Amino acid sequence: MAGNIVSGKAVGEWVAAKVGGVLQDNSTAIGLERNGQLVAGVIYESWNRRSIVCHIAITGKITLGFMRAICRYPFDVCRVHKVIGPIPSSNEKAIENAIRIGFQEEARIKDADPDGDIILFTLTKDKCRFLGVRYGK
Repeated sequence: MAGNIVSGKAVGEWVAAKVGGVLQDNSTAIGLERNGQLVAGVIYESWNRRSIVCHIAITGKITLGFMRAICRYPFDVCRVHKVIGPIPSSNEKAIENAIRIGFQEEARIKDADPDGDIILFTLTKDKCRFLGVRYGK
């Protein structure tokens, strides 16, 4: 189940297309590529030194190395206190994945998505499963 961790504008465009967004000029994207195809990616944007917003797209199996990379970037490189992940309330799989990573629902914006609410999930370094003793090494 190996894959290559990649970054760049093409990764960001892939993620943006999957989540129905638009890639911002000053964003950073990290992806997981397998057999020349992206299977997962994250866009980080709106960094303000205290927090950063992320958008995640997953279409295939992900690796522990990818999870560590996407968790280390905001906390160890950008040194933010909190990662914010807006997720439509209708996207149950994304909500399950966010909770599995360690995100917690912090706020809900009613009727802000065509299919319901937008839920703001947040993650702090101490709650991130992939930076602790078990996975973070």
